[in-house]
This record gives sequence, structure tokens and C-alpha cells, in this order.
Amino acid sequence: MERLYPKGEVDDIPEWIHEMVIQPLCDANLIPEGFVNSAVINDYLPGGCIVSHIDPPHIFDRPIVSVSFFSDSALCFGCRFSFRPIRVTTPVLCLPVNRGCVTMMSGYAADDITHCIRPQDVVKRRAVIILRRVFPDAPRLEPLLENRKHVSRKRKRHSSGSSESEDEDGFNNRFRPEKTTDNSLVKCLRKVEAERAQAQMKVTVEKSNGHESSMSSFGNSDRSFDGSHERSRERKRFRRDVRISHKR
Repeated sequence: MERLYPKGEVDDIPEWIHEMVIQPLCDANLIPEGFVNSAVINDYLPGGCIVSHIDPPHIFDRPIVSVSFFSDSALCFGCRFSFRPIRVTTPVLCLPVNRGCVTMMSGYAADDITHCIRPQDVVKRRAVIILRRVFPDAPRLEPLLENRKHVSRKRKRHSSGSSESEDEDGFNNRFRPEKTTDNSLVKCLRKVEAERAQAQMKVTVEKSNGHESSMSSFGNSDRSFDGSHERSRERKRFRRDVRISHKR
């Protein structure tokens, strides 16, 4: 079952998304004030894709709102993917999503049929901001620190009958000939733990058939976001596209 990251492990929705994307949609009466508490940016390179899926209904409320930027593409419903090489079956429906348009999904489109972005429909770089509301009781993963403590306690219980004890990190003392801070094994293990935790907070990059599609998330999200997203350089283009969406 899909779960969210623990609270506090994903950045808040940046103010520029509130100001330039969410608020114009509220002003146009497309979504109510305060509805959105999760924002995801999908950045597609030419040939990028996202496989068929349904946004988990036990996590995300409906409607699901997406705003398209940079180039035209299509949102396809009812496709099946196969790989090596990547192939996609004929969709039940292919919905054009032009640059600057706003798409809202609910009912059958959101709950009873899968949707995807096919590689052949991304001919230029394209970005999408997906706006959703996360249910307050949506399931979450255990915080990394608490999970580590839980594993450590289990290891201590299993080794309680042994003469060898474990320290606060959960590693058996026999692997630590000298319990000092400069022990190379200890440093190596702690470095691995730190890199693993840091990796969870970076932008998730999905690779398919040699092409990349990156994903950045904010707020109550099931993915993480790295604050290094190049917001400032694309700000003017986002502003122009949002204006275009209201004219259409």
C-alpha cells in the first residue's frame, strides 16, 4: 500500500507556487481556497514518460489538478506499458494537454481507469505542476530515526542471551575492537546511513529507455523535494503560461 513520507521530511509548498499557480486557480473558482496541500513538479525531457497509474484514492482527494508548461503534449487513458524496448498499447482516450492548459480529473477518469504520459507525446521539454489535497488520515512511513531505534531495540532483544552486547547504534561490539570515534568501520557505516537519509530528500529521477523525467514534491506529498530546483530561471515562463491558461 502506498504511503506518504513522514511529516517534516518534505518541503512546504513554495510561496511562488501559491502566488503564481494556486491562487489564480482559486480566483477563477476552479478549486476552493485551502484545498491544495500537495504540489508535485514533473519535468519531462524529450522522450520522457510516466507509466500508467491511478493516484491512490486513500491518499489523495479529488479532483486532481494539473497545469502544463513549456510545450504541448497528451494525457492518455487505458494504456499498458511493456519494456526492453519500451512499448505502449493504443489508449482508450488521448487528451491533448497544450501549454498553459489546466486539467482536472475526478470520477471515472481519476478512479476507474489508468492515465499516463507516453514517450512519443513528449517531443520537447515539458513541465507539469500537479496540485492535490492529501487526506489528513493518509498512511505515512515511519520516521527514519524512529525506525532505526526500533531496529536497534529488536537487535538488543535478540542478543540478550549472548555475552556480546550492542551499543546505541545497534552494531555488535565484536565488530568494534576499539570503541572510538575514529574507528574506520564505524565511520563507514555512519556515512552510509547519512547518505541513505540524504538520498530520500533529493529529487526522484525516473529513468525510462535512456530518457529522464524528474519529479519534485512539496507539502503533504508521497515524494521528496530537493530545494535546488531551478525556480528563478523559469519563473517568468510559468507566469506567462498561467496567464495563458485563464485566457483559454
